[in-house]
Amino acid sequence: MKEQHEYIAVMGTMGSGKTTAANLLAKELNFTLIEENVKENAFLPRFYKDMSRWAFHSQVFFLMEKIRQMIEAKTLLGKTSVVQDTPITQDVYSYAQAQHKLGNMDDAEWALYQKIYHEFTPHFPAPDLIVFLDTSIPVIEQRIASRGRGFEQTIPTDYLTLLDRLNRKWLEQNTNIPVVVVHTDTLDITRNRDAQEQFTSIVRHALHSKGSVH
Repeated sequence: MKEQHEYIAVMGTMGSGKTTAANLLAKELNFTLIEENVKENAFLPRFYKDMSRWAFHSQVFFLMEKIRQMIEAKTLLGKTSVVQDTPITQDVYSYAQAQHKLGNMDDAEWALYQKIYHEFTPHFPAPDLIVFLDTSIPVIEQRIASRGRGFEQTIPTDYLTLLDRLNRKWLEQNTNIPVVVVHTDTLDITRNRDAQEQFTSIVRHALHSKGSVH
């Protein structure tokens, strides 16, 4: 009988701890990690200095990287289980859509972005579970400040709030993918071993039950 490999994606507003959570799950569940490629995006620092000038470039970079990852994930799932830092749906319906709503991507750019995305979606595997890190905006701002990425230190609260709202709107409209919501304001999975075990247990249970958990 063929072994069933599983695909988890970790979702949350920037600064919520997605990378930490994805790394922890990869280690504890023995899944292959697909990391978010932030360091190679040469447009990202420029974007935070001038959003209207560089939004389209930065978002298309992330989109193309995520498309590559999705194709990679489809191959990997033939031999191993996978955990992904940030699903492609968050790139599209939170990060990129926010830029369109803010006027940093015009209608033509947004239409082209969506055309690229929809051209590839039939070839993407769907996650078996999305782990949504439910984190308040004040805690997100604290975590962004503590991780020390210089170009992130001037991000407006209104922008983080918009990203958070778009994430939650997508979750409300999602009817196809099981979701587990983990409240992380007081859950320190970076340093606290009990918190790490609690978090892993929540995800393991949700993956087994394949139902939405809040």
